[in-house]
Amino acid sequence: MKTIILGAAFAACAGMASAQGFYAGGTLDYAYPHTGETQTAASIIAGVAMGQGALGYGAEVELGAHVAGDADYNTRRLRALGTYDLGAVAALAAAGVTSYESDGANASGFNLGVGVQTDFSNTISLRAEFIRDFMDDHTTAAVTTTRIGAFYNF
Repeated sequence: MKTIILGAAFAACAGMASAQGFYAGGTLDYAYPHTGETQTAASIIAGVAMGQGALGYGAEVELGAHVAGDADYNTRRLRALGTYDLGAVAALAAAGVTSYESDGANASGFNLGVGVQTDFSNTISLRAEFIRDFMDDHTTAAVTTTRIGAFYNF
């Protein structure tokens, strides 16, 4: 069911992309749970950004897969984002829903994130972010993810 919701959200974002800024890219994520084992994941992210003046907003969907570490689960997130232009960088805040998949079992919860984003060129953006997942039914109640990534802006 959550896959259907994520797919519908992505389709909605893609429909808005013709009038706004669509982006896609990849990130490297280091997940550090408060109890349990750590993992490194690679995520593919697509989203749409809209804005008015210094304020921006948008939505993004992501799929993450285990790369290294003791834990082995895949992540899916659907997030709403807000940005504030500070000149050379933009401050970023996000909130949304998270799903972990491990050995056929799913766990769900919500996430909050803060970070910064900057334009490397006219079409490439770089991002650094901290994300906190609050999981209801996983082996750990909270996971803090440190993320670095690059995005292509269409």
